Amino acid sequence: MDALALAVGPLYDNLNMETTLGGAKQQLGNVDFCERPIVPTSLKPGKYPMRDNNWVAWGLQYMSTCSVFWAYTGRVPASAALPEGWGITRFPCTKLTPLDCFKEGGDFDYPVELKLLERPVPDLGQFTNLTLVDLMLGVYQMTSAPVKCVNLLRTNITTQFKGSGRPTAEVEPIINDIITTMKFAFVWGYRWRKSYSEMKSNEEILDHINMAVENSRHRSSDVGTPQITDCILQKLPCCMTWFGAHTPILTALGSVEYDASRKNITKIGGVRWGSNNYHHDHPLFTEYISNRLGVNTDSREREGLVKAWEDFMIHNLNPLRRHATNTSFGGGEKYEDLQVEFNMWRSTRDIIAEASEAPLWQIILGVVLVSIYGFIAFLNVRNPVHSHTTLAGLGMVVVSFSVLAGFGLTAICGIAFSPLAGSVVPFLALGLGIDDVFVLVNTLRNYLEDPKLQALSTANDPTPDREMRLTLALAGPSVVLTTFSVLAAFFISSINPMPVAQWFCWQMGLTATVHTLGMILIFMPIMAIDARRVKAHYNDPNLWLFCGIRNMSYKPEGAKFDVGVLVTASNGDHFDASDPSFQNSSGSSAISRWVATHYAPLFESNYFKVCVVVVFALLLVSMTYLGFERVEHGLKLSDVTLTGSYQNTFARTTEERFTSYDVWIVTRDVDYMKHQSNLIEIYRALENTSWNPPLPGILDSSPLGNFYLWNKIAFNLSWPLPSDNRTEFDEYNRNWASGPLGVISLQDLYCEDNATGQQLSCFQDTYASSYKPNPNFRIAASKAGMFALHLGAKTSSNLAMIKQTRAVVDELNTKFGGDVAFMYGFPFLFFEQYLHSYRDLNLVVGLALVGVLVAVIIFQFSITMSVIIVGVLLMVDLEVYGFVYLIGAKLNSLSLVNLGIVIGMSSEFTYLGRSFLVVDGTRNYRVRKALEWTFEPLLHGFGTQIAATIPLIFVKYHAFRLYYFAMFTIMGILGFLNGFVLLPVILSWVGPPPLPHIKSVNRKGVLADKHNRASPHHAGDTPMFSHNSAPNPTL
Repeated sequence: MDALALAVGPLYDNLNMETTLGGAKQQLGNVDFCERPIVPTSLKPGKYPMRDNNWVAWGLQYMSTCSVFWAYTGRVPASAALPEGWGITRFPCTKLTPLDCFKEGGDFDYPVELKLLERPVPDLGQFTNLTLVDLMLGVYQMTSAPVKCVNLLRTNITTQFKGSGRPTAEVEPIINDIITTMKFAFVWGYRWRKSYSEMKSNEEILDHINMAVENSRHRSSDVGTPQITDCILQKLPCCMTWFGAHTPILTALGSVEYDASRKNITKIGGVRWGSNNYHHDHPLFTEYISNRLGVNTDSREREGLVKAWEDFMIHNLNPLRRHATNTSFGGGEKYEDLQVEFNMWRSTRDIIAEASEAPLWQIILGVVLVSIYGFIAFLNVRNPVHSHTTLAGLGMVVVSFSVLAGFGLTAICGIAFSPLAGSVVPFLALGLGIDDVFVLVNTLRNYLEDPKLQALSTANDPTPDREMRLTLALAGPSVVLTTFSVLAAFFISSINPMPVAQWFCWQMGLTATVHTLGMILIFMPIMAIDARRVKAHYNDPNLWLFCGIRNMSYKPEGAKFDVGVLVTASNGDHFDASDPSFQNSSGSSAISRWVATHYAPLFESNYFKVCVVVVFALLLVSMTYLGFERVEHGLKLSDVTLTGSYQNTFARTTEERFTSYDVWIVTRDVDYMKHQSNLIEIYRALENTSWNPPLPGILDSSPLGNFYLWNKIAFNLSWPLPSDNRTEFDEYNRNWASGPLGVISLQDLYCEDNATGQQLSCFQDTYASSYKPNPNFRIAASKAGMFALHLGAKTSSNLAMIKQTRAVVDELNTKFGGDVAFMYGFPFLFFEQYLHSYRDLNLVVGLALVGVLVAVIIFQFSITMSVIIVGVLLMVDLEVYGFVYLIGAKLNSLSLVNLGIVIGMSSEFTYLGRSFLVVDGTRNYRVRKALEWTFEPLLHGFGTQIAATIPLIFVKYHAFRLYYFAMFTIMGILGFLNGFVLLPVILSWVGPPPLPHIKSVNRKGVLADKHNRASPHHAGDTPMFSHNSAPNPTL
C-alpha cells in the first residue's frame, strides 16, 4: 500500500506540466485531465451569492458558522467553522484504488476545501471525535437547533432576495438543496475509516478487507438507503469511494488466494490503481479546458495536450519501473523487491503507431534480397544475349511502384492503415508480386531459347511476335488466374469482423489490383522490348560493361525443316511448320533439364506415387486433428506489444495477476422515464449472475441508482419515479444533474437535443446565470458498470461471461419488446470474435474456395481440373491450420485471415494445371511436360516469397513474426509441396483430358509412356499447342 501511494501520489499533488496554449504560460496537472465530477455553480467559492449564485456553498458556510456558535455558545472561535467565501474548486478524480478501504485514501487528491468539512471540533458531552460536518448535520437533526439555524438561513436568503427584487418563491428550493447537500456531505471523506498503517499485521489488513466485502453482501436492496451511513455510525469496515459509494475492491487486488470457503482472502500478490483521463473530445473536458486556458481549443490541440500530459506521467513513472536509484524502488532501497507497472490511454495508440512503422533498412533488405535472387536466377554469363537480369530488375521496379501505388489508392479510398500497413504489407506484396514476374520472364526465356521456334524467324525480323504470343497464351491466363485467386482470397477475408484485419485485407487487395494493372500495362510491353533485344543479339544491359553491347557472332540452333513446309503428323493431321504453335515446350535451363531427367520420371512409378499419397494423407490427418482439436482461440494484449516495453510488462502483469474487468450495460435511444422498471430488472438480473462481485451493486453505482438516491434524500420520493408526468420527471432530472450526486454520474451519460440530434452537455447547471433550460434536452445513452470477476486472459472464461450476461440482457429485451440495453466492455471488444471463430473460418475459407473454383473454371475451361485444384487448396489450408498449433500460434483475427488468404497465395500451382491441360498424350507424359515447364518459375516464385519475407524476422513485434513470417513461410512450403509433389500424382491418375483444341502431332509421347521413359529434354514432338484446323486444301 505504501509503495502504491508513493508511486501514484506525486502524479496528483506534485506533478505539473507547462503549456503555452492560449499565449500565456500555464501549469496543468492531473486534476486538469482526469475524469472527475464537475463542480456546479452552486458549490463554487464566493462571498456574494446574489452575484455568484453559489447558494449551496454559501449556505453550508452559514450553517457551519451557526452550528459552531449554537453548539458551543461562543466557547469555540468562529474560525472552527468553514471560512467565509468557502466553496469547492474541484472534486477528486474518479479512480479505483484499494486505499479507499482505509483512511490513507484521503492523503492525496483530496482537496483542502473538502478536508475542512472533516476538521475536528471539540466533544459535546457524550458525542466524541466529532468533525465539522458531523456537528452540522447533528445540530440540524436536533429538535431545537433547526429553528435557530435553518430559519435564520431562510430569513437571510429571503431578505437578500427581496432586496434584489428576485421572487422569494425561489428561496425554498435553495434551502432544500442546501440541506440535501449537507446530508450528502456527511458521507464524504475518509475521517471514519481505519488506518492500515496503524494495523499490527498483514493479517489484520486482510481481515479488514474481508469484513468490508462481507458487509457489502448485507447491504439494503433499497438504493435510497445507502450502506455508507451504517459504515460511519457503526464504524464498520467498508470500502467506499470518497463520496460514499462502494468501490470495486476485488478488481483492485491481484494474485488473490482464498480459503476453502472461497469467500475470505488469504493472500494478495498485487494491487492496482486505475484512473481515466478525459477523452479530448468529451464535451465536459472541452468546456473545462477552454475555460481553464481562457481560449477556445480545437480537437487537435486538446488531443495534443492529453498526449503531452500522459507522456509527462510516463516520464515520471518509468524510473520507478526500471528500479532507478533514489526512487525507493532502486537496488538496496525500501521497495526494491516490488515492481511498478503502468499503462496509459495513449499506450495502445503508441503500440499501433510503432507497429505500423517498418524501419527503412528492413524494406531495403527485402528489396535487395529479392533483387539478388532475381539477378542470379536470370543471369546467363555463358550467353549474355539470353541473360534477363535487366528485365527481372525492371519487373522488381514495377512491383515496387505497385506497392507504393497501393498505399496511395488505399488512402484515396479512405481505408485506415492498419498496424500491418508498414510492417507486413510491403514484404507480402513484394513476395506475391514478384511471382508473376518470374513466371512471365521464365516462359519468355524458354521460347526465346527454343531452337525450333527461332528457326522460324528471319535474320532481318527481330520482332518477337510469336514469342510474346506464346508466352501470353501459356503464362498469361495462369498469371491472371493467380491474381484473381489472390484478390478473391483477400477481399473475401475482409469479412473478418476485426477492423485491423479488414483494413489489411482491403489494402492487400487494392495493392494486388494495382500490381495486375502494372503487369499488363507496363511490364508486358517491357518484356516485348527485351525479347526484341534478344532477337537482335544485344547482350543484357547489366552485362554491357563486361560482355559488350552486342554479340553478332551468336546464331541460334535451327530446326531441321523449312519455313512454309507442310508437316504431316503420324495421325494424318497436317500443320504448317511456320505455325508457332508447333513447338516443343520444354524449358531450357539447368533446373528444367534436371526436372526432365531426374524429378519428372519419378511420377512414372506407381510405388513412388503411392508413397506420396500415404505421406500426404498422414500429414493431412494429423494436421487436421491438431487444427480442430489442439489450436486454442485467443490473442493476448501481451502478444501484440513489444517485449520489454512498459506496455508489454503491464499487459503480462495484468493478464497473470488481475482477473477482473469492468463491463458495461449500455442503453441507447430509450425513454428513461418509461423504462425505469425495465432497467432495474436488467440490473438486478445481472447482479444475480456468478460474474458479479459482492460490491458494488450495478443499480447502486449506476446513474439511475444515483438519481433515485438523490430524489429519496431531497424529496423523499420512492422509486421508480412516476412515469406518467414528463414535465415533473424532467424537473427532477435537472435538479439531480445540477447537484453534487448527479455530477458524479455525468461521465456515464450521453445527452442530445431531441429535435436536432445535436450532442448537448449533460451538465444541467441550473444555478449558472447563463443557464437556459432546453425543452428538447434528453438523455440519449447511458452506461452502468459491472466489475466481472474471474475472467483473466483466458478465452474460455471471457466467452462464458459474454454468453451468460448477453443471454440475460437479450432475454429481458425480448420480454420488454425492444432493445433496452446491451452489454459491452473490454472482454467484449477483445474476445467476442471467438464466439464465432469457426463460423468465420468456415465462411472465409469456403467463400475463398468458391472464388478460386469460379476463377479456375473461367480460365482453365475444365470443371474436373477446377475441382482437383480446389481440393488440393483445401488440403493446404487444413495443413497450415495444424501448423498453427505447432508454431505456438492461436486462432484469432490474424490467423483466421491468413487461413483465408492461403487459398489465394497457394493457387500458384494452377500454372501446373494449365500446362497439363494444353499438352496431349497420356497423363504421365502430360505431367512430365507440365513439370518441366512450370517447376522452375514457381520454384523461383517460392524462393522470392521467402526472400521478400525474411525481413519480417527482424520485426520488433513477436506476433507479427509469428503470424506473418512463420505462417507465410509455412504457407509457401506446404503450397509448393502439395502443388509439385501431390498434385502431379493426382493428375497422373485422374487428370482431365486436354482442352478440346489441343491435338497431337505425334504419338511419341504415348509410346514413351508405354515404355516408362521420360521424354528427353528438347526431344519429343508433342506440342504444347496445336490447332484443330482442317488440312490446307491447297497443299
